[in-house]
Order: sequence, then C-alpha cells, then structure tokens
Amino acid sequence: MPLVHSEKIDANTTLLLWNLTEDESVLREMLGQVNNMDELASISHPQKIREWLASRLLIKKLVEEFGILYEGLHKDEHGKAFLVNNGSHISLTHTADYVAAVLNLESSVGIDMEKRSEKLIRTARKFLSEAEFEHSGNDITRLCIYWCAKEALYKLYGKKKISFKHDILIHPFESDQLVISGTLTDDEKIVSSPIQLFWIEDHCLAISL
Repeated sequence: MPLVHSEKIDANTTLLLWNLTEDESVLREMLGQVNNMDELASISHPQKIREWLASRLLIKKLVEEFGILYEGLHKDEHGKAFLVNNGSHISLTHTADYVAAVLNLESSVGIDMEKRSEKLIRTARKFLSEAEFEHSGNDITRLCIYWCAKEALYKLYGKKKISFKHDILIHPFESDQLVISGTLTDDEKIVSSPIQLFWIEDHCLAISL
C-alpha cells in the first residue's frame, strides 16, 4: 500500500492516505488477526473485502505512529467506529483506488473521499438544498466538494437519521478553496465545523474537524 499523503492537520489531528494496490491475500497477511473479524465474514463482495482490510491496516499504522496499542475497532449503534480501549477519535473512508484514515487525539473527526463523476450530477438534488444546487451550477468539481463535505460532517457527528439535503448545509465557497465550513442541525442541536479539502488527482478528500 504505497503512502500517497501524510499530513499533520493540527496539533491533535493526523491524516494518512494510501493507494490501494494489494490483493486480498496480501492484505490479510499484512493485517493478521484483529477483533471484529466476524464483521469481515459478513462481507461478500471482493472489492469491499479489500477495502475493509486496507482501512483496518491503515488505522493500525496510524495509531501506532502515536504510540497507541492497536486492539481493533468497535462500532456504536449508529455505525460510528471507535478504537478499542482508547479514547482517541478516528474516521475512515475508501474508494476503489484509495483508503484514508484520520485520527484526532481529543475530539470527534470525520473524513470522506469521492471521485469526480457524472453520477453527482444525476443525484445532486437528493443531497443539496435549493441554494446549494444553484450555487453548484451543476459543476462536477463543486458537486464533489459538496458531497464530500457533507459526508465528512455527517461522520463527525456520528448519528443516523440526518438528511444531507435539509440538515447539513455547506456555506458558499470557491472551487479552489482549501478550507470551507458547514453546519449540521439535529433538532435543537447545531454543529458547526471547518472542513479541510485536499485534491488527489480526480478525488476530493474532506476532513471535518
């Protein structure tokens, strides 16, 4: 898994991004036995198996860089992942080509990665408010930023039953901005977050802090 990008986002937050090139057998050998292997047993699609293995391998490497013993991951009732026996916060994302992980020592964090594609034009009205849709101008780059930013903020919050279209709003931005902002509203709770953007070829990567 060639390391593509490693960056200390701030004093408590570090990002690792790897190019996913290995086949399943190599990834299994590299990872070894970790907890929640029963979760892997429930996955049947070969690519999804590779992504699961690679994401656990990457988070293991990331936490060990902080001197943290990796004992595996567990998920809460909303599907949000946490480290076993450690209070640091993590988030994972993967595509067919890349797997990325971010760790924050003190507070919740969210990450997402998406490739620019025509499907974003077809689905835009499902996840954008009217104001966001008008701002996007059906531009694939802006649509990709909107999707990644909303997904990252959703992962930071970590609870289900949130509408991307109505509950998560991204403030207007320029296509070349590297830091944007968004707001998630859940009943009377409001979460505002800066969102850092990276571009790796045609992929947008967003981190919500």
